[in-house]
Amino acid sequence: MTGNICKGQRWISETEPELGLGILFSFDPRTLTLFFPGADCSRKYSRAAAPIRRMRFQPGDRISGENGTQMTVEKVKETAGILVYFQGEKRLFEYELSSVLAVEMPFSKLLSGFSGTSGKFDLRYRIRSAQGAYQKSPARGFLGGQVNLIPHQFYIAEEVSGRYFPRVLLCDETGLGKTIEAGLILHRLLVTSQISRVLIIVPDALVNQWFIELYRKFSLIFQIFDEDYLTGAATAEPDLNPFLLDQQAICSVSFISTSDHVKKALIGAGWDMVVMDEAHHMADDSSLYQFMTGLDAETQGLMLLTATPEQMGLETHFAQLKLLDPCRYHDFSAFVQELDGYKAVAQKVREKLDQGQSADSLLDAFGPGRVIFRNRRRTIKGFPERQVRLIPLEGKCSLEYDLSCDPKVAYLAQLYRTLKPEKILVICRSRHTAKAVVRGLEAHVRVDAARFDESMDLLARDRQAAWFADPEGASLLVCSEIGSEGRNFQFVHHLFLYDLPVNPELLEQRIGRVDRIGQTEKIVIHVPYIRNTSHEILALWYDRGIGLFKENVNGLHAVFTRFKSRVVQLMKQADGDLSGAADSEIRQNMTRLIRDTAAFVKKITRSLDQGRHILLELNSFKPEPANALIQMIQQTEKSKDLQNLMADLLDVYGIETDQITEVSGNLVVSFTEDRMTDENFPALSGGGKFVTFDRATAIARDDLDFLTWDHPFVRQVMEYFITQGEGQSSVARLSGTGRQGLVLETLFLLDLRDGDGSLAHRFLPSLPIRVMVDHHGRPLTSGDLPSNWESSLISDDPDWFLDLQHLVRDILPDMLDKSQNLARKIAQTHRLDGAAEMENVLIRERDRLVTLSKINPGISVKEVETVIKKQAHFRTLILNARLRLDGVRLIRIFE
Repeated sequence: MTGNICKGQRWISETEPELGLGILFSFDPRTLTLFFPGADCSRKYSRAAAPIRRMRFQPGDRISGENGTQMTVEKVKETAGILVYFQGEKRLFEYELSSVLAVEMPFSKLLSGFSGTSGKFDLRYRIRSAQGAYQKSPARGFLGGQVNLIPHQFYIAEEVSGRYFPRVLLCDETGLGKTIEAGLILHRLLVTSQISRVLIIVPDALVNQWFIELYRKFSLIFQIFDEDYLTGAATAEPDLNPFLLDQQAICSVSFISTSDHVKKALIGAGWDMVVMDEAHHMADDSSLYQFMTGLDAETQGLMLLTATPEQMGLETHFAQLKLLDPCRYHDFSAFVQELDGYKAVAQKVREKLDQGQSADSLLDAFGPGRVIFRNRRRTIKGFPERQVRLIPLEGKCSLEYDLSCDPKVAYLAQLYRTLKPEKILVICRSRHTAKAVVRGLEAHVRVDAARFDESMDLLARDRQAAWFADPEGASLLVCSEIGSEGRNFQFVHHLFLYDLPVNPELLEQRIGRVDRIGQTEKIVIHVPYIRNTSHEILALWYDRGIGLFKENVNGLHAVFTRFKSRVVQLMKQADGDLSGAADSEIRQNMTRLIRDTAAFVKKITRSLDQGRHILLELNSFKPEPANALIQMIQQTEKSKDLQNLMADLLDVYGIETDQITEVSGNLVVSFTEDRMTDENFPALSGGGKFVTFDRATAIARDDLDFLTWDHPFVRQVMEYFITQGEGQSSVARLSGTGRQGLVLETLFLLDLRDGDGSLAHRFLPSLPIRVMVDHHGRPLTSGDLPSNWESSLISDDPDWFLDLQHLVRDILPDMLDKSQNLARKIAQTHRLDGAAEMENVLIRERDRLVTLSKINPGISVKEVETVIKKQAHFRTLILNARLRLDGVRLIRIFE
C-alpha cells in the first residue's frame, strides 16, 4: 500500500462494502485501523494485503456530509493528505462525508454518465443471486473437497463443524480417512468464517504430506512453521510474536520441542482451532502433553487424531479426553466406573435394534459419543480383500548392514522379477535395515528402488514418495517404520513385510498404508520368515493367533499387554538368547501361545462388541443425514449454473474457456488468457490453466483445480467483478413494446452489520431485492413487459439524458425514492421471515441440548448458553440488517 496515509482519510472495504465509508483511525508501519461509523465497528488490516481502497469522488458525483450538506462535486483538492470537495463556495472535507455514501454509488454513477453495459448489470444480478443462494445452502463448505463423497466422512464433518465448540477425538480405524475428515471440518469452518487461525501439529514425517493434502484436496494453503520460518519472521518483524504473521500453519512435534520460547510463543499467538495427528504419541512425551494443556486452555476448537485411541492404555486415552473436555473428564476412577456402566446400555441398544426399534434415545445418553468418533471397517463398505502369503525360508539371518546373502532379500528380488511392472511397498523396522535391503537387492537384480526413512529430510522423503507414485517411476519403495504412520499408498497392491514389529498395533498401521478406502484391487501381504527363528514366532502369532493379516482386529493393546512377555520370551528362545529350551518345547509353547491368543481375541472382540465400542460405532455414523448431505452436494454439482456463470464472467476480462473431453472421459476446461484485458485479474494458485467442474475428473486428476462454489478462485473472481463496480449502473433500450416511457430497475441488498454475520446468512442471505418502477413511479413486474424483454435489451448511450435537467433532478430521483420505498417493505418482510426461521431453528437446537444435558454429561452448560447468546445476537443482526442500493439500470422503452 503506497501513498500518503493520514488520519481522517476515508476508505472503503472491498470485501465488506456494506460497512459504508470507513475513516482511518490509526496506523503503524505494519497495520492500519478503520472505524466504520455506519456499522459502529472497527477493522484492523495488514498494510501488505489490505482489501480496502481510498475513496475518491470525482467531479459530477453527488455527495453529502454527516450534517446533511449536499453537493455535486465540481473540483477536488488534496491538502496535507486530506481530500477537499468543492461546489462553488461550498466545501466538504473527506472526514466530514456521510458514512453511508457508498450505498449511493450506483445512482451517482448513473447520473454522472459512468454506466456500463446492460450485460454487466445482468451478470451482477446473476452473481448476487448465486452468492445469496450459496450463503443459505447447507452444503456450503462441503462442496470444495477434491475427495470422494464417502458417507461416514461427511457425517462426521457435518456433525463436528455444526458445533459451537468443536472438540473431538477422531479415531476411525486405519484406512477410513481421518485426515480427510479433519480436512472437511477445517474447510467448512474456514469457508463459513467460523474460524480463521488454525494450527496443525504432526509427526515430522507428515508435515509435507499434510501441507500437500490440504492444498490439493481442499485448496487450503498453510504456512509451515520451522527454523527457517523463525529466521525470516525475526528479520521482517523482530518485535512481534512470529506466529502472529500467518493465520493457518503446520508444525512438527520436534519443532515444538526445540525450546520453551517456541512453546510460549505458540501458546501466546492464540488459535481458533488446533489439530494434532498421531495424538497417542503424547503418552511418550510428558512435556508435549503439558504444552498441549497450555495451548488447549486458549483454544476454542481441538481435534485429536489417532487410529489407536487406547494404544497406550486406558489412562492415556483418558488423558486425551481430559484435553478435550477437562471439566467433564477430571476423575479417572469415575471414568472407569462410567465405562463399565455402558455395557448394560449397549445390551439394551442391541435388543432394540434386533427388534427393529430406534435406539436414538439410548445413544443420546452415551457421554463419550459426544467427543469420540470411531468407525470400523466392518460397518463401512469399500475395502478390498486381503490375502496373506507366509513364505518359510531356510537359512540364517544376515548381518543388518550386509543383506546381500539374506534369504528374504533374495526372495524379494525374485518377487520383483515375477510381479514387474507392479509396485511393491517394503516396510522394515529401522532405517539401517531399509538401507541394507536396498544395498542387498543390488546383488540380485537391477531395480529402481526408492527409499524412505528418518535419516532423510522431509523434501527428500517427499521426492522419493512421488517417484514411487509415478507410474513410470520406482517399482519398489523401501521404508522404515515411519512409512507406516500417515503415508497413503493405496495405489500399491503388494505389501512386503521384511520384518515384523513386536507390537501388533504397529503391524496394523503398516497394513493400513495400502488397505484403505480407495484401494481398487485385492491386497497381497508377503510375509517371509526364516524357520526356527523369532521371525517365525511373530509371523505365526499374527497369522494364527490374532488373525491380523486377514482383517483388522480391535483390542490390540489389550492383546499385546496380555501376551507381550510370552511372545518376547519365545522369540529369545527361538534365537538362542535363552538357554535350556529344546526345539520341541519351543514348538509346544508356540502352539499354546497361538491357542491362548486366539481364544483371548475372540473373547475381547465379543466384549468390545457388547460394550461401549458398539455405542461409539452407532454414534459415529448415521447414514440418513450423511446421505441427505451427499445428495444435496450431488444436486448442486449437476447444475451447470456455476460453469456457465464463470464462463461469462471470465469472458468479460478476455479469458476464453473451452471444455475438453479426454479419452479417459475426464472433463477438463482450459483457460486461454492471450486476450486478457486486466493484468490485476485474480489467477489460479500455481498459475494453472486447466480446471474441472466435475468431481470424478478432479479425483482422477489431482493436478487440476476443482472449481466449486467453495473454491477460493471462484469467490475471488466474483468479488473482483463486484468490487470493481462492474454492472453497478447501466443504461439500456427496449423496442417493440407497444408503448413509450422509462423504467428504473434497481437491485438492493440486505447487509448484516457484523463480521460474525456469516452464520446468520443461513437465515438472511444477501439475495438481491429486484424492484422496477416506471417514470410515474408505479411499480412494475416482469409480467408488465414483453415475455422476452431481458434478452431483447441492448445497451444505450449512457449520456443521452444528462442534459435533460428535469429528468436528472426530479424524475429519476423520484423514481429511485419510489424504488427504495418498495424495497424497504420487501426488506422488512425478509427480516421478519429470517428472524422467525432463525428463532425456530435455534430454539429447537437449544431445547434439544437442554433435554440432552439432563441425561448426557457430555453436554455442557456453556453449549446451551452459547446457543441462547447466538439466538439473541442473530436476532439483533437480522432485524437491523441495512438495506443498500447495489445496482441500477435505466431502460428507455420504445414502441
